[in-house]
Parts: sequence; C-alpha cells; structure tokens
Amino acid sequence: MSKAEHPNKWYEYLYPPTWVSMLPRPSEKARRRSFRMKMLYAFIYPFSSGIVIYAGLMTFSVVVTNVTGLLPQIAQDLYEGEIRTAGSIFLWLFAFFLGGFFAGWCVEREKLLKWRYLHLLPLAVVAGIFIYVGNSGDNSMALHPVAFPGMILFSIGIQNAMVSLTTSSLIKASQMTGVVNELGVDIAEIFHSEGEKRRLIQREALLRVTVMVSFLMGAMFSVAFFPGWQTEVFFFPAGIIIGVMIHDVLRFRAPSEEEK
Repeated sequence: MSKAEHPNKWYEYLYPPTWVSMLPRPSEKARRRSFRMKMLYAFIYPFSSGIVIYAGLMTFSVVVTNVTGLLPQIAQDLYEGEIRTAGSIFLWLFAFFLGGFFAGWCVEREKLLKWRYLHLLPLAVVAGIFIYVGNSGDNSMALHPVAFPGMILFSIGIQNAMVSLTTSSLIKASQMTGVVNELGVDIAEIFHSEGEKRRLIQREALLRVTVMVSFLMGAMFSVAFFPGWQTEVFFFPAGIIIGVMIHDVLRFRAPSEEEK
C-alpha cells in the first residue's frame, strides 16, 4: 500500500529530511510576525480608547462612542421636535463615519500610489486632536458640548478603522459589544474544531480577550488619573499614538536596510 494510505505509520518518521524540508518556512515566520503585530495593536489601540472614552464620560456624563445608543436618541428627539438636538447627534455619527472613511481612504491610496507612510496621516490627526484637547481650558472651544464629542468620535473612528484594516476586521478598538459576542462564538467553535482550525480560532479568542483586558486597563488608568489631570489625561493617548507612528516607521525601514 502507498504511503498516503497509512499516514500514521511509525516508519514514516524514519525518512531522512531533505534539504528543502530543513529550510526555514517564510510563510510560518510571516504568520507569527503578523500575529505579534495583531497582538500589539490589540493592546495599544483599545488601551488608548479606554482612556479617551472614560475621560469623555467624565467630561460630559455620556459615553460618546455609544453609537448604537445614539440612533434611538435621534429617533426620540425627532419625535419630540428637538431638531437641533437630533442634528447635533447626527453630526456625531457623521464624525464617526468620517473618521473611518478618512483612515480607509489613506490606507487604500497608500496601496495604490505606493506612498509608504500615507497611513500615518490619520494617526497624526488623532494625536493632534488629543494634544489639542489636552491643552484646552475650561472655556475652550475644544470642550464645546457639540464639538468635543464630534472630535472624540472622529478620532475613535480612525482608530477603529486602522486596527480593523490592520487585522482584517478581526479587532475593533472600542466596540466591546461585538468583541464579547464574537468571543462567545470563538469559545463554542473551539469545542467543535481540531487541528489547525482550532489553533487559529484559539488565536482569535486570545486577541479578543487581549482587547477586552486592554480596554479595561485603559479605562482604569483614566479613572485613576482623570480627577487630577482633567483634560491633560489626553496627552497620554496622544503619546501612545505617536509611539505607534514611530514604531511603524522603524518597522518599514528595517526591511529596506536589510535589502541594502
């Protein structure tokens, strides 16, 4: 009988390795490197989002990124004739949409035009927004009840889009509802899968747990320091975003230096 008919026979392991089998497998290395990058983004972006969202909650007593809850609020305001209030909330939703659109546009244009660092432009805008809010005073335009949530939603929209594009829509930086639900699906699939498929699902579940823990840690950081720092707490997520930008520049420069 052929070797394929007895895949688990002990004597199959006696075949000496060929030079091809001894070479490193670049696809496996690439997958490991890709997973490490996903783990990095799964920690950094949700941590930053946790800080920003709690700070927004303390500033205006509302979770500004609760997009699902904003839609019923618009419906209520329209029904009650509060057109201006409904319009303001709609502008917040549009800011969230615009953040995702801006990030996606820059990433796709980078691929099309081969401009290596164009994807850093949305991150630079996010860092600029956080620094602007951090420098704002009590009467600053940055803390306007319409402008502030709009800026925060725009920045969170960019972060969500960037991490989603980087991880093939596997991770969202601030949408914990979907993360918790998808984690439950992953756990169920782990019990009904095996081999390579099970390993991949376990990795996805680990990423989702990392997102949840990181988001919680970011919120706890904001809880601890917002009473003393107030809006200056936004300097910390700004520093995180700048660190991500520097990391990306160094990561992209490394292969080109090796080629030389």
